[in-house]
Amino acid sequence: MLAIVISYYWVVALLVFFLWFRLFWADETTAKSDLSSWMVLIIGASLWVVVLPFANLELVIKAYSIHN
Repeated sequence: MLAIVISYYWVVALLVFFLWFRLFWADETTAKSDLSSWMVLIIGASLWVVVLPFANLELVIKAYSIHN
């Protein structure tokens, strides 16, 4: 059972990484050679359980402030 949970965790982490990687690569304001940017991308994707809800909350707040 634990192996299945761990497998799902890393599958979602990889999906999050590839999604954020595409967004990171398309962003022209970020230097692609900056090590700290890559570390944030990798650590953020690895800790998606914590990072993803906060990233989503930030997007919702930003979208709400645009409409008001």
